[in-house]
Amino acid sequence: MSNFDTLPSRHIEAILNLPGFLEDKELAEWMGYARVYYDQGEYAKAQQYLKWSLKKMPALEPYIFYYIRVCARVLSIPLTKEEVRYEAKLARYRALPKWLRWTMPGFELQVRCKWCGRYTQYIHPNVPTFGVASFANSCLFHCGRMYPMPSWMWDSPDGRDYSYYRESFSDDEFYEEFERDYDPKPRCQRRRK
Repeated sequence: MSNFDTLPSRHIEAILNLPGFLEDKELAEWMGYARVYYDQGEYAKAQQYLKWSLKKMPALEPYIFYYIRVCARVLSIPLTKEEVRYEAKLARYRALPKWLRWTMPGFELQVRCKWCGRYTQYIHPNVPTFGVASFANSCLFHCGRMYPMPSWMWDSPDGRDYSYYRESFSDDEFYEEFERDYDPKPRCQRRRK
C-alpha cells in the first residue's frame, strides 16, 4: 500500500528517474503539458501530448497508460447539444484575460466526468468521501460514480493503489478495473473471496 505523505511526488519522481527522460527537454515539456491539460479536464490536448510522449519514450507506458485510457473513454462519448453549447461558452470564458474572469462571478466551471464523459460541476479531487457517494463528491446527476474529476495524482498507479487498499470507492467498477490492470496481491479486504 502506498504512503500518503509521498504520494503527490512519487509518481512524478518515477517518471523523472526513467533513463534519458530529463535529458530530453522536449519530452519533459510534453509530459508537463499532458499533466496540466489532464488535471484541467482538457482530454483531447492531454491525450495528444501523452501519445507523443509514449511514442518518443515507450518506457513511459506503465506510468501513463491509464491517463490515455481515460482520455480515450471520455472523448469517445458524444456531447449532447447542451454540452456543445457549454463548450462554446467555456472557450469564450477561457479566452478572456484572467483579471477579467475574476469580475465574472456566476460562471460555473464544469469538467467532463472521467467515468461517463458527461459535463458535471467541478469537484476537487481531494474532497473526502468517507466511502459514501454524495453531491459533494460524485457525478450524481449522471453516472453516480465517486471522484469524477481527472487527477494526475489520484489516477497515477500509486494513487490508484492507495485508493484500492483504502477502499475509497463505493462501486465495484473501480476495483474490477484496478485488478485487471495490476492483479494485486493481496487483494483489498473488500475484494477478498
